[in-house]
Amino acid sequence: MISEALASTRYSMVLKMLDEERQLLLSGPLDKLEALVKRREAAMTELLESGVSLPEAFIMALKARAERNGRLILASMEGVRSAQSHMQRINEQADRLMTYRADGSQVNVNATPKATRDTRA
Repeated sequence: MISEALASTRYSMVLKMLDEERQLLLSGPLDKLEALVKRREAAMTELLESGVSLPEAFIMALKARAERNGRLILASMEGVRSAQSHMQRINEQADRLMTYRADGSQVNVNATPKATRDTRA
């Protein structure tokens, strides 16, 4: 009886940690994520090593929350990759400014003129 109550508390603690992980993934701060994942993994290891068979309802809830968090992590990583790609395109174009002369020909004007000792005021 006591072991069942203790196990039930552990189950809800693990599920709660997965919910906290979701909140961190959605709104941050992400620096707290590593410690939470370590605590969750330790709690799962403790549950698995206890020798108690895990209830089907817990396994299904665990799987659903883990898959949900996995999708959030993948989406976050894709967002970071997209932002990096966008920043790289911006940086590549930063030194290129195309304009036209009076005769209609294109000229590449440096967007950020380089200062030298001769041109500094």
